[in-house]
Amino acid sequence: MFLLFRSFIIFALSLLALLLLAQSPSAFGSPKLVLLVSVDQLSPGRLSVDMTGGLGRLMRQGRVYTNARLDHGLTNTCPGHVAISTGVNPGKAGIPGNSYIDHVTGQQRYCVDDLDDAHRVFGTELNRSPNSMTATALGDWLKANSPVSRVFSVGGKDRSAITMAGKNPDGVYWYERSVAKFTSSGYYGPLPDYVQAFNGDIFFVDGFAARYPKTWEHKAGSLRVDDYAGESGEDLRHSGHPVNTGELGERAARFYASPFLDLATTELAKRVVDEERLGQQGVTDLLAISYSSLDVVGHRYGPYSGESEDTLARIDTTIGELLAFLDERLGGDYVVALSSDHGVLPLPEWLVETGEMHCPVDGGRISIEKAILRLYWQLYVDFTAPFGDPRDLVGFSAAGGTVSATYAQQLGTTVEQVVDSMERYLEEQAYIEAVWTPAELEGSNDPVSRLYRNSFVPGKSPHFFIQLSETCLIYFAEGTSHGTVYDYDRRVPVIFYGAGVEPGVIVEAVHSIDIAPTLGQELGLDLPVDLDGRVLDLRNVYGN
Repeated sequence: MFLLFRSFIIFALSLLALLLLAQSPSAFGSPKLVLLVSVDQLSPGRLSVDMTGGLGRLMRQGRVYTNARLDHGLTNTCPGHVAISTGVNPGKAGIPGNSYIDHVTGQQRYCVDDLDDAHRVFGTELNRSPNSMTATALGDWLKANSPVSRVFSVGGKDRSAITMAGKNPDGVYWYERSVAKFTSSGYYGPLPDYVQAFNGDIFFVDGFAARYPKTWEHKAGSLRVDDYAGESGEDLRHSGHPVNTGELGERAARFYASPFLDLATTELAKRVVDEERLGQQGVTDLLAISYSSLDVVGHRYGPYSGESEDTLARIDTTIGELLAFLDERLGGDYVVALSSDHGVLPLPEWLVETGEMHCPVDGGRISIEKAILRLYWQLYVDFTAPFGDPRDLVGFSAAGGTVSATYAQQLGTTVEQVVDSMERYLEEQAYIEAVWTPAELEGSNDPVSRLYRNSFVPGKSPHFFIQLSETCLIYFAEGTSHGTVYDYDRRVPVIFYGAGVEPGVIVEAVHSIDIAPTLGQELGLDLPVDLDGRVLDLRNVYGN
């Protein structure tokens, strides 16, 4: 009898706990707006509570995860943004990299391109849509739960704005250099009148960009001289960079490589809020904003340059203005999640100067032109001599090489033999840490293999991945890049802010794929069953 009674008590208490859990409110209930923000190429070490704008506000008043990383190996823009929005790793989302080679057609493909001309980018010959994505995103879950909710995305790049929005948003707008204005594609319907008014007839003459100066003036920066070895000489290596000057094509490219791109992105986002009445119709809406300037500037000048410091300071200011705008429009009833798609390798010249260079190649900078030329020579000698073209045998994209099975057969060889030859050659190079085939990835317990597996898409990913040695840079003679498995590329900020979110500094290890599941759970949405990310606790402060 006692055992039966005890079992009943345990059952009753368990049932009560489940009922209380089901009835307990989420951290932030049903906010008027969810603001999903990405700052391209933002490493968490560059953020500070002393910043005076919106980033500083989030650092002081938000829930800051200081041990956050990407959980995939190909650390580029398209996969980084899809991880934030979908809660799955890029491999599961169908996005192996910014570009890839289709194994069937042999064609180089862009991560958000589309063969359907109905999805033409207005004013261009390009087609853009999220059709390559095989996963749904936070905005899709929101609209499935509340069909009247609105989902919009604004960004400096097509691939960031599109992947942040998901499959079925109400509008997506990005800056397109080829037409020198913000635009969209037929996938999303016609371009609204207010976006066209924002652009004007000529963006830099009677459009919003007319207010920006002819040159970008900035301080030298706190860490090094303005004109520093290794920086790009395109549009000058020092303050006074030309922006709103020159022919239209020149202005379009210069604007893209300046902080003014992000300032315009914020202003267009504000217009979307007002024109679409986001957060003002009694349901939760979602606005995704992807800031792109820091990445373009970082590629040219490196993360410790005066240019990069100034760009980040302006992003801090513009996000502060955006939050103040939302305070006024929505009475503070909104939630923010901020992260980044990837970090970046500092300029090799800076790493040498600071004693942080680990690459076994002197200076750490390997010419991409010379590396590719030597590699194709090896392929020529091994397979295509005397009259064949090795470029037709192996193409390079998504951090590796893809072999043409058709051409290999014509040459009397196999994909596996070509891959074996490339693996032997590449692993003899000092700047290569390892070469990974899909079979090696599956059979390995190495943490790096897991990262590449999380980036792998059958039929799109290369036949072999190339893992560079730490701090080695295969690039051009100037500037820097990202894309590796190392922490300088994988470390990103993860910050939540808003009513019901408990502020604090959290040292728990998290990933960018945790953002969408966490927001979805707190909004009470039905989450997909196959998410890679997990739901984070936004209420308890622990581990600080």
